[in-house]
Amino acid sequence: MTKPTLADLRAFVTVAETQSFAAAARALYLSQPALSRRISHLEDMLEVRLFDRTTRSVALTTLGQRFLGQVRGLMEELDRSVLSLRDAAELEAGDVTIGVVLSTIHHFMPPVINAFREQHPRVLVRIIEEGADEVLAAVKQGEADFALNYIGMQDPEVEFTPLLKEPYVLAVPTGHPLARRRSVGWEELADYPHARVSQASRNRLFIDQALAELPPLPRPVCEVRHVSTLIDLVEHGTGVAVVPQLTLPLRPGSVVGVRLERPAISRPIGIIKRAGRSLSPAAEAFAELLANASRAALNSRKRR
Repeated sequence: MTKPTLADLRAFVTVAETQSFAAAARALYLSQPALSRRISHLEDMLEVRLFDRTTRSVALTTLGQRFLGQVRGLMEELDRSVLSLRDAAELEAGDVTIGVVLSTIHHFMPPVINAFREQHPRVLVRIIEEGADEVLAAVKQGEADFALNYIGMQDPEVEFTPLLKEPYVLAVPTGHPLARRRSVGWEELADYPHARVSQASRNRLFIDQALAELPPLPRPVCEVRHVSTLIDLVEHGTGVAVVPQLTLPLRPGSVVGVRLERPAISRPIGIIKRAGRSLSPAAEAFAELLANASRAALNSRKRR
């Protein structure tokens, strides 16, 4: 059986709602003969008379009324879907979900969200702030459109677009003997109490790999899971700590970062998305703003 076309169904609904072939033809930008042919074609396919016609009136038959109740809801839902898709394509509505590792969120996201909302005020922004592994999983499972992360380069399920290399620095209190140094060697850390992240942190992996050829550092005074906790410990004088540069406080205060050398190590920061999948217009626009902001943040750090 030949199936009705969308044009046939829209013609039927319009005639039923206007109760006039002339009015329906004008609404659909059709001639009356062309509209009549569509209705006749639909009735022939369904083998049902949908309208009772006279020279003065048009009325739905009983079966026509039943059919209208079924078709009108479908047409309205289709129209809503088309409008929603158009709004999303034009960044007039919709939403975007971004995963961000905790250690970088306070540097990038607030100004980027503000800039994005100024340009696209009707688009809802959702943020998933987690550790590196959780953020990677959110992208792979489709929970996030894309993410800002420092892992995923070797994962075949995601595409990693590098933005910058973030150096690790030594976080020290402002009154510490090393605070005014331009740089410090790793071997010098042995002279001071230090805290570190545990092996549950991906940052620990980067550090251990880079220092594999060096003598081990003394046992730390404290080991924590999150870099943000390390900053708090440094601020309260518990010890010094190795942290990614962008995790330092935004405003100069009680903690400063000193460049580490011999060796200098860094971690890549990039945008990850599911391999082979294109971003929505909203996600693409947000990703562009995020890329610009991440580079600006690191450049600002370097100038201090």
